[in-house]
Amino acid sequence: MRHLVAESYASQSTCLGPGIFAVIHLLIIAEDSVVLPPTAALSSSVEFTSLRKPNLDAARPLLEAGMFDVCVMAVDVAPADAHRAIEKFRALAPRCALIVTLLQGLPADERAAYLAGADVVLAPPFDPATFLAVIERLAVREAAPIPPPAAPALVAGVAAALAPSALAVMRDFSQVFSYSLDYKQFTRHFVLKLREIIGAARIAIFLEPPPPAGYPGPAVAAQETRLSCAGAVGLPADLVECFALSRASGLGRRIVQSGQILRLGAESAAPFLAGDPRLRREFEILGCEIALPVNDRERTLGVALLGGRLTGTPFTDAELLLVCHLMEELGLAVKNSWLHGQLSASHRLFADVLGAMTGGALVIGPDLTVRFANPALLRQLKGEATPPSARLDFAELPAPLGTSLHDLVERGQSVAPFLYEHPGPPPRVFRVSLIPFPAGERRLPQPVLLLLEDFTQVRAAQHAEIEASNLKLIGLIARRFAHEIRNSLVPLTTHQQLFDTDYASAEFRDSLKHALTRETGRIQRFTEQMLFLAQTEGGATDAFPLEELLRKSFIHSRDFLGREAGELEIRSEVPEPFVRCHRPSLTHALQEIFLNSLQSAGEPPRITVTVVAEAGLDGRPGLALRVHDNGRGFAPDVASRATDPFFTTRNTGVGLGLTVAKRVIEAHAGRLEVHARSQPDDPDLVIHLPSN
Repeated sequence: MRHLVAESYASQSTCLGPGIFAVIHLLIIAEDSVVLPPTAALSSSVEFTSLRKPNLDAARPLLEAGMFDVCVMAVDVAPADAHRAIEKFRALAPRCALIVTLLQGLPADERAAYLAGADVVLAPPFDPATFLAVIERLAVREAAPIPPPAAPALVAGVAAALAPSALAVMRDFSQVFSYSLDYKQFTRHFVLKLREIIGAARIAIFLEPPPPAGYPGPAVAAQETRLSCAGAVGLPADLVECFALSRASGLGRRIVQSGQILRLGAESAAPFLAGDPRLRREFEILGCEIALPVNDRERTLGVALLGGRLTGTPFTDAELLLVCHLMEELGLAVKNSWLHGQLSASHRLFADVLGAMTGGALVIGPDLTVRFANPALLRQLKGEATPPSARLDFAELPAPLGTSLHDLVERGQSVAPFLYEHPGPPPRVFRVSLIPFPAGERRLPQPVLLLLEDFTQVRAAQHAEIEASNLKLIGLIARRFAHEIRNSLVPLTTHQQLFDTDYASAEFRDSLKHALTRETGRIQRFTEQMLFLAQTEGGATDAFPLEELLRKSFIHSRDFLGREAGELEIRSEVPEPFVRCHRPSLTHALQEIFLNSLQSAGEPPRITVTVVAEAGLDGRPGLALRVHDNGRGFAPDVASRATDPFFTTRNTGVGLGLTVAKRVIEAHAGRLEVHARSQPDDPDLVIHLPSN
């Protein structure tokens, strides 16, 4: 069986009699197939609401709540079943008028219906005028005053205050709070609706100003003390504009502190009125006599003031309690309006910031839809002529961007900033940054913000800088090597010019031999330096005695400089130390170190190498070779740059000796340190090497 909700009509109530309002709540109990009296005829004369239920069990909760004035029950069953149904109805709703309609107007069935408790029994054919007269008569009878039952006074007061019905009040106020998102607009509408229901001569609602909007996150500001009028009725407009309450004094202070209703003339308010003359003064200015708090269940947002009733009768406690609850609902609505304003302002601010950015900004939702794309991004991806109002779909994004966004949105895989080359035209390079906005507990999928920065000019500048640096380096290398090769060629050229005239001289031949040996050795040293700088191998291959490597390297360095004097002293705290190395490259590195020490040492040159055991940075056993000469050592500014390529303090050489030595030692998993002396015996250089 199905049930049908009949149409409801809402209009101004008409009066059937003194104090009786013609708002008839009609319940119809019948299946869809049952023929009923013409209920539509009621709308021509009275206002009514009707509800249709298929059977008595479906209507039980409504009947127990006493929500209906008249019920029409269609009986199409056996007389015994109909008799039980009417008795059951009467047990559920003893005061509700009952009209029973029969399919056939048999006298026995009518008599049984009346005996079971029916007020009126109708049989087809149904006359609309007769049916209308019956409904009105029953409505008048049910609306007559009934002595109040033995119930608490508060319930009786609330029932009296809800005119014409509790459902109507709830309906009206649900419409008020959906009237507008602007708290001032729906507060004014609320005041008008409240006056219509309670009949107050004057109503004024004073609220604190809304929190500042337009800032992301909660606004931290001092609480405003001024309470301005957000809605009023029955008060002059000039008074509403220039008058305000305050949290610091008067009615505002008293209501905020107590949270209770304050009545002018009530005994409970007498001490406060006498102690604070401003309370009575504010009541008199506004012509009101009742003050109520407006709160959001957490704190007081303002004060509501009521004048006397239009009829002159006083408000009961139950009525004021009802109004106080309505003010609480108003406070919640006002708070939600403020939060909506803050959220909207923050959203606009965020959108304005992203829209004004010179770089591209794109917001992708958890469903992989484009929620926002600023004009800069549209121009970057679609061309400079793209209008700001153009739309962008996720499928239109370039593959590198779409794939990265999909991985981050769906899988939560973080993506480091990367460069994306857009084919154009014209071709451009962008730096892409992806910023996720995970929900609580990092739930997936998640929204993502994409930032697109134009790095085309930056990349071009980097390439230009690299090319300029390379050209500068090439120029420096060319100058240094040209200078050194020229220095080597000078004695050779001199001997070449004298070769024909002085070759017969033994002294000339000895000088030529010495010049050839020295200068070819110098050129070969340059060649080896460049080769060791260029090669990638040169690590450890076999173990060799360290002392033998040191002495042979020292002798080669001394011979290269053409010096017969010079002494190397090796002080080893490790018996017979061995190092695993690539012998040619490590020997060359030690030669460069000894050459530097011999050129800086005093006369006669003396170099001391102290070998001690140590643990490497990785914890493995190693050796430290502390090199000290009898010269002045490195100056602090020279020590910090001694291993830089092409740095030298001499007129000869290209400044690659210690650079090559550092490169070779690092290839052996070691380190070369250059120190300025703080004590006379401090080492000038320290070589760290693994011992095996």
